[in-house]
Amino acid sequence: LRLKCEHLLERSSEFASPRRTTMIVCGTLTVFLMSSVEHSRLHMGGGHAPAEWSYDAGGLRGWSYYIRAFNLLREQPSMEIGWGQWSKPGGHSEDILEVCGLHPGGFVCDPCEACESTGTCSDPVTGDPAPISGGCQDPIREDPTLANCGHPTDYEATESCAFWECGEDSKGGVRGSIEGGMGYWMYTLETPNVKWMLPGATNANYEIFAGTFLGDRPQLCSVLGGAVRVSNRLLVPNDFVTFAGGDPDGFLGYMLTKTPLGKRSANDTANYWTIVIDAANFAGPVMYTAAWFWDSRINWHPKSISWSDPRVNIGYVAQGFEGSIGAFTARQGGSQYWRTTRWSMPRDRFGPSSSPNTSTLFTGHSQFATDWAVDALEPMLSGTGPVGERTHTFVQQRSAESRTRPDCNAPPEGEGGMSVWDDQEDSEVTWSGFGIGSAYDQTKSEAAHCASTLSLDPSNAALSCDQRRCEAAAFLQGGLGNSDPPVVISADAVPPEVKAQFDEAAFQPTKMNEGTFLGPPAETEQACFDKPASDTMYCTFTASKAWIGWRWYRFVDQPELYMVFESLPDDGTRQAARDYMQARIERLHRQQEADSTGGWFSPPQGDAALPAEKVSIDPALLLTPPTGFEYGYVPIAVYQKPRVKPAECDVEVNAVGPRPVPHPDGYWDDCTSPSGIENPNCHRPDGGYDVETCSANAESRAPFNYPGRIYGYWPGGSQDDRVPYDVPTRDKLLTPRPPSTSSPPPPSASPSPQPPSPLPSSTSPPPPSPPPATSPSPLTKPPRPPAPPPLPPTQMVCNDDSSTCPHLDDAECDDGGEGSIYSICPYGSDCTDCGSRVAPPPPLASIPPPLPSPSPPSPPAAQRHWVECGRKNKCSENARWADPSEEHEVRCCSDTRIDGWKKRSSNCPWTESDDGMGGCHHEETLSEAEEVCADAGARLCSKQELKSDCTKGTGCGHDRDLIWTSNAMP
Repeated sequence: LRLKCEHLLERSSEFASPRRTTMIVCGTLTVFLMSSVEHSRLHMGGGHAPAEWSYDAGGLRGWSYYIRAFNLLREQPSMEIGWGQWSKPGGHSEDILEVCGLHPGGFVCDPCEACESTGTCSDPVTGDPAPISGGCQDPIREDPTLANCGHPTDYEATESCAFWECGEDSKGGVRGSIEGGMGYWMYTLETPNVKWMLPGATNANYEIFAGTFLGDRPQLCSVLGGAVRVSNRLLVPNDFVTFAGGDPDGFLGYMLTKTPLGKRSANDTANYWTIVIDAANFAGPVMYTAAWFWDSRINWHPKSISWSDPRVNIGYVAQGFEGSIGAFTARQGGSQYWRTTRWSMPRDRFGPSSSPNTSTLFTGHSQFATDWAVDALEPMLSGTGPVGERTHTFVQQRSAESRTRPDCNAPPEGEGGMSVWDDQEDSEVTWSGFGIGSAYDQTKSEAAHCASTLSLDPSNAALSCDQRRCEAAAFLQGGLGNSDPPVVISADAVPPEVKAQFDEAAFQPTKMNEGTFLGPPAETEQACFDKPASDTMYCTFTASKAWIGWRWYRFVDQPELYMVFESLPDDGTRQAARDYMQARIERLHRQQEADSTGGWFSPPQGDAALPAEKVSIDPALLLTPPTGFEYGYVPIAVYQKPRVKPAECDVEVNAVGPRPVPHPDGYWDDCTSPSGIENPNCHRPDGGYDVETCSANAESRAPFNYPGRIYGYWPGGSQDDRVPYDVPTRDKLLTPRPPSTSSPPPPSASPSPQPPSPLPSSTSPPPPSPPPATSPSPLTKPPRPPAPPPLPPTQMVCNDDSSTCPHLDDAECDDGGEGSIYSICPYGSDCTDCGSRVAPPPPLASIPPPLPSPSPPSPPAAQRHWVECGRKNKCSENARWADPSEEHEVRCCSDTRIDGWKKRSSNCPWTESDDGMGGCHHEETLSEAEEVCADAGARLCSKQELKSDCTKGTGCGHDRDLIWTSNAMP
């Protein structure tokens, strides 16, 4: 019997199950075997509810608060968790919507095109087999409510679509949300440190996700517009914002408010929801959401209403703390044990509403019921009105005068604190009692403008505190029914054999994003990025060891404004809008420099009463514009990867300290920890995202034509005759528009363009008509010219005339004479600002050429081509520009199917290295390589196609070689 039991115990691993504890009975001996350790997750929530505010009557024009930035997790994050805010539209009358407030076509999209009765599907763009959905039947016959929903250019036919809420009395309501906050997001670049998500803007409550920045997959250029950069002093990464030092603890002020920063004309009344921040080392506006961003997803009809409509305000504000943390779990002896990711809460400093035994997450809430920012900023942006009202001090004063405290919501008795829980099949197991509870005090909360504050009990055995933070116990027990209740336990209470395996286990990165789609832009995105002011790439690395590359763009040429202007008719309206917007942003930048600040708001309880200092943004992201780009230019990130410096970097900026060491070969392919436990969330996307097609478009017989024709909010003021615009389809976005120079365009002739008649059903705007040759608009001053030399004194001239000089008494001399800044007024007609002039007048100074752009290194040859590694991170040489006479390896690409060639994803062409090419080709010149591909009925692959690994594994050992590309050096 003893030998038999020993034999069974030796084979115990064969009996043990990851999902149950195995019991072996040997005579009178009963042995409970431990299950193997698994990687799992537990949900986590914190703070106290209700932390939300609804505004039915009138709504808000803005709100602000201070959110704490700190490292909640004290070891490798492996699950998504965050704390922050979200805002939704409202504050309008119930009968505001006459047509469906949702875009009908946006809810009937499916990766499988409507199919024939054969039951087979193919993607209409790539020709690849598509996933079978619903048996591949005609979707309209499957679901009759889809009828009339697939007419992307015929709104009258689409009016009959009754799909989902379009057929309800509410018509779906005005949809959208602007979200953001602190946290850890697994689809972003991995880092053990907290990051700040600026906008996570969505439409229709996640049914349609909005595109902003460069992200974790290729986007369409036409979906951008949700993150129009405003600041010329802050680099906004594609992968969110990091903080100084890597282990921050401080408050970031966040404001969401209407501003006039995005106005396209003097009569434009659309909403431009703007994000403004207040940090220790940066304060001011960061970005705004263009009206196009909302309109392109909602305004399928001339009477559509999106969040860009001025009748729509903020109707709902909420904040929360939720998500998941990683855990290891095992079972033994009839109990389940857990070891969570180590987590902690920061301790407050002494203050009116805090102490070291409290931890405040949110504080300093303010709400704005008036268009204070629109009124306060207009003098600065327009360059009109009293000089004292064109400063940031004036903006700060108006902000302080206009804000009010919301009603502070008290949590229900006994609720609040931190808890984790596990969703099981028929129950929920919750752990609390970590020594963390609610510290709500109405008087203190109101003094702090509604603080969400937790209590910390350092005497509790479940908390371990030092001066900065209190770390919670990481070990839990419970979950196997009533006999195994949930309790927080100490490390000593864990069975030794379980504890030993927990100690060996280590949380692993998810490796979901290696920066493939964080730049350079994909083909479908490139059209938006092709007008930098200079090709010079600047680069730096952040506290999270990510390299970022950026270029400077003229404000109106930045990617997020591409569709804003493309959607306006090219009849003078478009150019007038560009001139108007550029002039206003230049005034903003000049005033920020003059005021040495951009701050718009402050904590309502005062800086000293904050429970911690303000947090500092990562210094790597704080910029000084290069010479020539001081005013009216913004930095746009075009590259971001962990630990890998961009090969095209020309100038390093703020790159202080040791360079990040690249990950070893094979790092991104290995998801197993040293203890042999695999993170179930760990995976590396292969770039093979489905191409979206709309099944209801069987009615129009057109692939991927959502959203179709859009009726955006018109900038001219009247919305009775909105000008329709046909959004480009995917195939139209694969060819970038011809590059243009970085020179500012000539001044527009029309300061306030009137809306032209609605376009007919044609997809093309009316032909442009040249603007009349008149003097520049008062709102579009040209760049400042040098003054001409003074004339010999003779007769004096002083003739202030507002009919010929619209900028009298604005503290800037505008008559082109000595000491003048501008030359847009007749000589001697602005003597209040310029003083008396001598006669006869000199000729007006001509508008000079634009400030010179920083020049990239001069190319040694006019037709050099880029050579790129055949597979990412496999080459010992760096990718670079190569002379045409150099000899490199050849791989070819085809946009149409060639038998035997490989197509790795829907975003890749067909590729090959030898089949159909006469064998492998080593050491060929550029012309020889082009000839090889042409003879095969193909072409050279683009740089982006190689960087996206479209050609990897196609043979000849070229994965480790530099390959000729079709990209010629400008």
